[in-house]
Amino acid sequence: MDIDQLVESLEFRFNASGVDNAKRVTEELLAYIFRCKPLEIYTGGADGIITPVQQFEVIRQLEPLAKRIENGEPLQYVLGSAEFWGLEIKCDSRALIPRPETELLVEEVLSCRIMTDKRPATVADVGTGTGCIAITLAKQRPDAAIKAVDLSTDALELAQENAERHGVQQQILWMQNNLLERFAPESTDVVVANLPYISSGDWKMLSGSVREHEPKMALDAGPSGMELIRDLALQARSVLVPEGMLFLEFGFDQGEAVFHCLNQLGYRNIQIKHDLAGHPRIAIAVNP
Repeated sequence: MDIDQLVESLEFRFNASGVDNAKRVTEELLAYIFRCKPLEIYTGGADGIITPVQQFEVIRQLEPLAKRIENGEPLQYVLGSAEFWGLEIKCDSRALIPRPETELLVEEVLSCRIMTDKRPATVADVGTGTGCIAITLAKQRPDAAIKAVDLSTDALELAQENAERHGVQQQILWMQNNLLERFAPESTDVVVANLPYISSGDWKMLSGSVREHEPKMALDAGPSGMELIRDLALQARSVLVPEGMLFLEFGFDQGEAVFHCLNQLGYRNIQIKHDLAGHPRIAIAVNP
């Protein structure tokens, strides 16, 4: 068997099972098996040929993973990790899988005037999930005082495992908390959050791989999808210092609602940033 045949047969299986981006999933799964980068699977062997001995070992490792993907489990859970900001982040059903859009959120935080000018800045990552935001900020700004907050004990456990993997567990204060409750007034320079923002109705319409495997509490925000964003923005008005900054990720169709919410609450210099697909995705606002 050659590599092209293996890719073609696996892609056919995944397409038949309704897997999105079946070829990409195929290449990433085989790259995991071959311990190489996805494009290297085509050049890793002699003339791209898999010997009978290699084929037996590949199939032995591949089959249980392929069956999990055919059953709708997300690739990142099957492989056990996702890449975020160049870091390998452990992923499992305790928390939402990090998305590429969230890297844009981190980029905006790192480049803001508070993070570049103030030493040390105090940062609250609310709804930390896997910890990808807090860990990246800790790696990039080791002088910052970072609090990672989540209501889920399971998510906090996973986030701490990731922080330990990247050597920043002691740089971060871990808090099981409902948003910013119990935070002292004017105690934080930056609040950053990628909270659940999907309405309960829309959650029911998500693909099975998301709805049946990723935690509902990390996705379903309530009837409108704006409930947690509104609550956090209100709390942040008192928790942020004067001139402190709020950074939010939201759904592609929520830009106008988020802007209106922040404007009503009295934030100023409100900016709505777009993702690489051109959708409104990130809000930045200054606490007066």
